[in-house]
Amino acid sequence: MNCFSSMVNTLENLNSPRYKISKFDYEIFCKEYIFEHLRGVKFGKAFCKKFNINDTVLKCLFDEDLAKELIEEQYLE
Repeated sequence: MNCFSSMVNTLENLNSPRYKISKFDYEIFCKEYIFEHLRGVKFGKAFCKKFNINDTVLKCLFDEDLAKELIEEQYLE
């Protein structure tokens, strides 16, 4: 995938309906994340993998607090 294709996918995803994840499932994920963190996986990337979400911005965030804030605003019920 080239840069242009990636940009198009990102822009298309901005207008697509967001997945909704229950607070309970999110809390379980947060507890399980410790193992991914030890492997060096970023919070947003682990979240996307766990819930099968394609969010390029979230996957690339290094700031865990910002990733959590975005997840809570966009993906939690």
